[in-house]
Amino acid sequence: MAKVSSVNIRPGVNVLSVLPHLNYKSWFALAEFVDNSIQSSVAKRSRLEAVDGVDYKLRVDIEFDAPNNTIVVRDNAAGISSEDYHRAFRPAEIPPDASGLSEFGMGMKSAACWFSPNWSVRSSALGESEERTVIFNIDEIVNDSIEELNVLSMKVSEDKHYTVVRLENIRRFPREKKQFRRLKSIFLVFIESIFERVFWFSMLMVKS
Repeated sequence: MAKVSSVNIRPGVNVLSVLPHLNYKSWFALAEFVDNSIQSSVAKRSRLEAVDGVDYKLRVDIEFDAPNNTIVVRDNAAGISSEDYHRAFRPAEIPPDASGLSEFGMGMKSAACWFSPNWSVRSSALGESEERTVIFNIDEIVNDSIEELNVLSMKVSEDKHYTVVRLENIRRFPREKKQFRRLKSIFLVFIESIFERVFWFSMLMVKS
């Protein structure tokens, strides 16, 4: 396992400043995070089952906290490994295996920047003993032309595997219930037909 103390986001400055203006819909942006979770669990399925048993199910929880203007996306997929870490945070970096769901390497970054100027990703990769957190302040990155971000690390068990994306100061907070229903129906149909119901998906609206 390579030590990850910082992550390079070149050519991130110009790209990140454009992402908030993409013609997204909220359910489509949220679907980008779910795509990443699904791809991670599919790619590492055998290793996940070796740790959690053959009954392992991918779980993705999306928490909408309107009073605090935050959205948190949690999963129990395989996490972001040290070998993939730098690629994961560089905009427009195509994954080594482009045959999966994360074809263009823009999902997490574009969706997070579209929703929020302040977001973070905390992840523990299966088989690695470090939880890593990287924090994005888009205004600061653009204004100061920052090309490298510090990675905060802490020791965890090698059996821990998860990713938590926290979006703060949301620009476009999803409010219509039909958006939640549409996102949920998209993935329930997809998972039940392709992955034989190995997926648990929930959304929680935190009310004031």
